[in-house]
Amino acid sequence: TSIRQKHILILVNDFYHMKIIAPCKINLALDVLKKTASGKHKIQTVFLELKNPHDIIEIKETRLSDKASMLNPLENRLITPENNLAFKALKLFKQKTGTKKFFEIKIKKRIPLSSGLGGASSDAAAVLKGLNSLCKTNLSTNQLFSLAAKLGSDVPFFVIGGCALGTNFGEKLTPLPIPKNLKIKLFLPKAKTFPPLNKTANAYAALDLSRCGKNKSKTLSKKFLIENIHNDFETIFAVPKGHHLCGSGPATYTV
Repeated sequence: TSIRQKHILILVNDFYHMKIIAPCKINLALDVLKKTASGKHKIQTVFLELKNPHDIIEIKETRLSDKASMLNPLENRLITPENNLAFKALKLFKQKTGTKKFFEIKIKKRIPLSSGLGGASSDAAAVLKGLNSLCKTNLSTNQLFSLAAKLGSDVPFFVIGGCALGTNFGEKLTPLPIPKNLKIKLFLPKAKTFPPLNKTANAYAALDLSRCGKNKSKTLSKKFLIENIHNDFETIFAVPKGHHLCGSGPATYTV
């Protein structure tokens, strides 16, 4: 039976085995404010979790070694453990908790890779939350946030989901009320070729910061309005009229 427990939608749960839903996200607002000396960009954004499409993460305890794989991926691209954020989450969790158990992670992909929907970040957060439950390590939400932030700026959001304002690099979160009566339609990319794994970094590098941050007051508006939706990556990516980028592209949505 599917149940909601500590922000996890659990499909299967027993002593050795867990199957978890990993949802996607869109950005209702995304302002790129400045580039820091480290090369990272400070932003402010409004995240909104969507139930579909979603990945399914299966975690099983094994005897010999840690493994990670992708089942039925939407794209024919091999993701090695070194490039798999969910596998990195497993390693980081074991380092933090000191658990000596071995686990196998299987990812059934339904969120397109490199689409701007946060699939890899959601997978990583699902692994952290799932292992915390499976291993009964009782890490607090703040401890999970700390681990998630080491994996990527979007990962902390998926620890809590819902709707949230993200500041700094996106990892500092303030929960927001979920906007009501929104009907969101996604338009997923159908690329036959794949952007490089550092696609997001390339998109940030292409931005002209003098054209960004012009709508940042809309992001901090106390009341959500459809007219407040904006995304600074639309200064470099053309989108159809009435569409908005889900993140750094190329998936779009309409409201």
